Amino acid sequence: MRQVKRPKQIEFSEEQLREDLRREARVLNIHQGAADLIAGEVATKLEKWLEDKPTITQSDLDRRIVMEVKKYNKDLAFILGERNKLI
Repeated sequence: MRQVKRPKQIEFSEEQLREDLRREARVLNIHQGAADLIAGEVATKLEKWLEDKPTITQSDLDRRIVMEVKKYNKDLAFILGERNKLI
């Protein structure tokens, strides 16, 4: 009998997003104050975007994060966009 793997459901965490953005910003040597500002703005805009959506895919969320981060720092957006891709 073949077992089918069901995709696990995860919930969006604003705090986790902020931490991920700060960590990636440190890699690029972005000042901590600027990283906090970017993380706060992006998390706030994503919360607004998610309000009316009962379910989204991980790739939808990743695309939206990259789009919002690109407004503030293109290098950080590139790093986030290329994350989890094989080279």
